[in-house]
Amino acid sequence: FNMFLPLTIAIASVALATAAPTILRIRTVDGVLRVPLPNDDPNSTLSSILASAGVDLEESDLKCQVGLPGRATNGDNTSSTLDVSTLGTDGQKTASELGLKHGSMITILSPPMPKKKDSEESKSQTNAEVNNNSDRFDPFPDLAKSTSYSAASRRARALSRGVSRGMSYGDISRVRSTMHVVEPQPTGPLTRVYVCQVGAAKFQNHCIVNNHAAKKKSKQTTSSKKKAEQTAGVENRVALLFGTINKERVDQSRKKARTSLSTAREDEKMCEVAKVQAVWEPPLQKPTSNGKHYDDARLLSTYCAGGIPTASTSASKKESPTDRAIRVAGWLGMHPLGWMFSYADDDRHEDGDALPVHGRDAVVGAKLQIESMKRRGREEGCKFVTLALDGRIGATEAFQLSDVCVQMVAENVLSPPSLDEALKSTRFLELEDPFVIS
Repeated sequence: FNMFLPLTIAIASVALATAAPTILRIRTVDGVLRVPLPNDDPNSTLSSILASAGVDLEESDLKCQVGLPGRATNGDNTSSTLDVSTLGTDGQKTASELGLKHGSMITILSPPMPKKKDSEESKSQTNAEVNNNSDRFDPFPDLAKSTSYSAASRRARALSRGVSRGMSYGDISRVRSTMHVVEPQPTGPLTRVYVCQVGAAKFQNHCIVNNHAAKKKSKQTTSSKKKAEQTAGVENRVALLFGTINKERVDQSRKKARTSLSTAREDEKMCEVAKVQAVWEPPLQKPTSNGKHYDDARLLSTYCAGGIPTASTSASKKESPTDRAIRVAGWLGMHPLGWMFSYADDDRHEDGDALPVHGRDAVVGAKLQIESMKRRGREEGCKFVTLALDGRIGATEAFQLSDVCVQMVAENVLSPPSLDEALKSTRFLELEDPFVIS
């Protein structure tokens, strides 16, 4: 009986040794994965083995090879390239047919380099994108980007696909160069703005609706007057500003005593100022959300879409009210130099540093400035102001848009929010591409 005891133990050890699972190595661009043979079945297909390793079998050009790439392995079957894509048939070969054993390696081959035809197609796509950019008007060419961040990022990822090292620092730097940099702009083309008081008062009066209902012949107390002011509603409106650009001395202090040794006034520093002499409101404005959001489409559709009027376009196209106003203003020696909008939101000055110009206002102003630069040239058209008027009290503030903001709007990087009843504030914008804030 004792004679057979060592033999029994040996048989048990052999049984334990054969019970160990068969481990295969899958070599990908990200490293080597070790996966067991499914169910330890030699009839397992190559597709099931790769699927257990997490390899995407839906790729159209997925190919692999048993062993290291470029090295012949045992057997004729395992030295050739295996097509395991959806169109190939090698994925149905079993592990026994491929001679896979414990420790065998399956290498996922990198996709082939693009052929000349593919490169020509990509080149044509690039040329098409360049042509689209060439049709775009760049208000500030020095700040313009030849391609968008999204397109550059997609191209960099496509070129790094199949490369084990991924994107290099040079690739990341090139993608980074396509992003706009927003930084403070210390000065603008204009230093001062003068606005006609009568025109601004009439514009503010047009924003007030039903203000005559609060007037009564009887005397009112202070509280009743405040209540009447609160009942008067405000419908926000937009207007185009006409005037001239002039130069004046920066120092506007009173004339000082002068002698023969005093500096000549011609040597004093000059600056450019805008003098708004007329305020024109487009007709048929329809503010939305009970007058909360002004109707910018009424101004943009006629001013920006009209273009520079010529004799041929005037004969074939009916003159819009905006073009007629520009033509009449030209007779008087004036031209568009800005726009004005009203607001009645309580959150415009919710804190001390908040500005009354929201994101939507900046996009509308940038589109109007771009059209002005098309009509009058980049040097003169950039002298464009944005006036924000409080429709409740008539307080007005003047602003100029930064050059990078106007260029980003020209490249459709900034997108205004859609106006609906659920929109609570127009302060924020939607971004088509990221940018850097310095």
